[in-house]
Amino acid sequence: MPEGNPAATVTIDFSLELQTDPLGAQLDVSVPDAASDSARQAFLDSAESALVGSQGNLISQTVGEAHDALASYASAQGGYAYDPVEDSFQGVTVERSQRGLTIEWSWGHVAAGLWEFGVPPHTIRGDPLHFYWAAKDQWIQTDEVQWGSETGGIPEARWVRDSLHWLRREVAQT
Repeated sequence: MPEGNPAATVTIDFSLELQTDPLGAQLDVSVPDAASDSARQAFLDSAESALVGSQGNLISQTVGEAHDALASYASAQGGYAYDPVEDSFQGVTVERSQRGLTIEWSWGHVAAGLWEFGVPPHTIRGDPLHFYWAAKDQWIQTDEVQWGSETGGIPEARWVRDSLHWLRREVAQT
């Protein structure tokens, strides 16, 4: 009996990169070498199904992990309204070539990156600046506001980066 099946041998390149504008990720899976084109296409079919095609696929689970972490972060920060960030999810795009897959997903809300990476204490200036202060139940007019003077800014949430680490661990187990 032969030692292996050379027709099923493939070389796989896998890269997962964080994107910052808009905040999200790009996953590239390529099969530069395969014993045959049919072996390459069979692998790509299987990878595409597992990553984006089947119910409960890995990318939808990754997005779910990100949304769960975002909700937890918002709650821990005193109840930030995170729905607009979650609702800014721009979906998943898949491009398939003869040799690989490129899968991208992202969130378009400006706060997505601010929460992901955090914000140091800072001063917001206006001419004049108007905002509603819920604790005082009134509208405020001022020239500047020192946000973060009590909280030290906004800590990083790492909600997207941690979801990408989750995906890397899942792929490594398969």
